[in-house]
Amino acid sequence: MSNPVRLWFAARPASVRGMIWCLLAAVAFMFMVMIVRHLSAYFNAGELAFWRALFGLALMVPVFSRTGSALFRTDRFGMHLFRNLMHFVAIAGWYYAISGINLSVGMSLQISVPLITIVLAIIFLREKVDAARWISAVLGFAGVLIILRPGVEPVTLFAVAALVSAAGYAGANIATKLLMPGSSSDTIVFYMNLIHLPLAFGTAMLMGGLGVPSLEKLPWLVGLGASATLAHWLLAQALGAADASLVIIGDFTKLPLVTLGAILFFGEAPVVWAWVGGAVIFAATFYTVRREARAARTTSSRYT
Repeated sequence: MSNPVRLWFAARPASVRGMIWCLLAAVAFMFMVMIVRHLSAYFNAGELAFWRALFGLALMVPVFSRTGSALFRTDRFGMHLFRNLMHFVAIAGWYYAISGINLSVGMSLQISVPLITIVLAIIFLREKVDAARWISAVLGFAGVLIILRPGVEPVTLFAVAALVSAAGYAGANIATKLLMPGSSSDTIVFYMNLIHLPLAFGTAMLMGGLGVPSLEKLPWLVGLGASATLAHWLLAQALGAADASLVIIGDFTKLPLVTLGAILFFGEAPVVWAWVGGAVIFAATFYTVRREARAARTTSSRYT
């Protein structure tokens, strides 16, 4: 960031900074989903997870040259392991779901991550979730229901995989929040790729084997590793800046972003209900950001 932008960003309340990080992560996630949908015709879910982790590690070499052994120094390997077991379940389920489901429907199911995260944040992080945050979460879920229209879309194995993936992502988000006080975003992403590598290799072999990609597919696989690594680095920054139950509400924006990407890249036009639901989701997120910013300014003025 240039200095003026950095200064502007640093002056924002922590809750707003967290939401901005989360929105940027959603954009990176959208590009990852588009790449996975394109590559799912050529690779199984295990293969995609393997190449994503391998290239994600390779792309962290510049970070290692800058930080040295601090990149992988940790006294909480057990929490990293738990986070990435949950996260791998989420990734494998999501990659499988993407291969056979309408992207707007898949994201409607996947977007339940914020709701599950809020519940887990109350249980494990003992975060205080006020009525306004619950209202935002419920409105976001209402937007999902408007798009999904229960009873219209059949419940398929791909849909079940998307829901299992959502639960995995929620658990990984809570573990990320627990890790952030003593871990950098770089370290969290490093262990994500490192732990995923053997898990993905085993999954790929169970699903039919690990093929050697052609030169034509290599740039796509590098893009997959880059977009996934960037998305999770940004999300770690978000969870380090503010409460998980607040920041993750910005996760709802993945739905309209992925729906837009499906239109632009695959000609997968959504029905009008997708736009109605997307508008509800955006309204809930925007309301939360504005409210938190006002609350932070009021608190700050009391002590100045």
